[in-house]
Amino acid sequence: ANNQKLLTEKEVDQGLIELLRSEFQLGFYDNPNSVPYHTYGADSVHNAAHVALSRKVAQQSMVLLKNDHNVLPLNKADYPSMMVLGPNAAALDPMIGNYHGVSNKVVNFVEGITNAVDPSTRIEYDLGCDYNDTTHFGGTWAAGNSSVTIAVIGLSPVLEGEAGDAFLSKSGGDKKDLSLPASEIAFMKVLRRSVKTPIIAVVTAGSDVDISSIEPYADAIVLAWYPGEQGGNAFADLLFGKISPSGHLPLTFYKSIKDVPDYSDYSMRGRTYRYFSGPVQYPFGFGLSYTSFDYQPKQAPEKRYGTKDTIAVSVNIKNTGKMDGDEVVQAYIEYPQIDRMPLKELKGFKRI
Repeated sequence: ANNQKLLTEKEVDQGLIELLRSEFQLGFYDNPNSVPYHTYGADSVHNAAHVALSRKVAQQSMVLLKNDHNVLPLNKADYPSMMVLGPNAAALDPMIGNYHGVSNKVVNFVEGITNAVDPSTRIEYDLGCDYNDTTHFGGTWAAGNSSVTIAVIGLSPVLEGEAGDAFLSKSGGDKKDLSLPASEIAFMKVLRRSVKTPIIAVVTAGSDVDISSIEPYADAIVLAWYPGEQGGNAFADLLFGKISPSGHLPLTFYKSIKDVPDYSDYSMRGRTYRYFSGPVQYPFGFGLSYTSFDYQPKQAPEKRYGTKDTIAVSVNIKNTGKMDGDEVVQAYIEYPQIDRMPLKELKGFKRI
């Protein structure tokens, strides 16, 4: 590369600076006895603090997308029998995503719900459907006899993982569209016909998926992503109101992949919340809560700003609902309509 003048020594040095900075910070070149990490042993792996953090991360990331008639959170006393269904309810892959380690303590959704209820509560489980079959379904009759049904559907890394990880995807690799498996959509339709009691849909995915295809058939919808080792416990915490959901979408949920232009150039026109002006399923930053928050401006923005001005705003926020909850305050700038300028941009956020 050097002979072809494709790379200069200065560029190599710059790459090394980034690498070596991390290595210096980790103490690779110091006396081991002066490096705090040197004393870390087996008790530093998977200890109680790490498990608690894993549960907290999963709690805070799950996004409540729908909650008709405030069906959630469930009061355990009102639901003596529960049916947990779906291809991702007891599976390992949707918990850990790809680029993962493994653990002997992964808590799936069936286990998390069972952990959280009284021993007298009847919990039943059925796979319900797989990722392909659109006609053969299990558990729908039993669900009709339960006081609530939790259907855990969505994607898994074997459907949307990077390249070769997605060996069960229709294209044998990266996603080509936003669709949930047709088998899951058909299953949710059959389930809704069978069940008159509440249906809670849990969707696992690592990306934008078409929620509208199953939205009519569920009373509440939670996007759980790939929630990690403590995902099942974290979901149960949310399901039964131990915590209020506080996750917000970190990307736009488009109505269709057709709404997004092909990558014929790297202009961002028509892409992401910053440049997309059309209707969406759920906007960037969306997320429902079990409680409500009142915003009162403390320092309102000025009517006009110049290009060199710094904008400062402050707001008082009060929880006006019936339970404790986190709110993620988001501050956006909306720009004048000038070519290649974003429509709007997230400039700050804070969990309170």
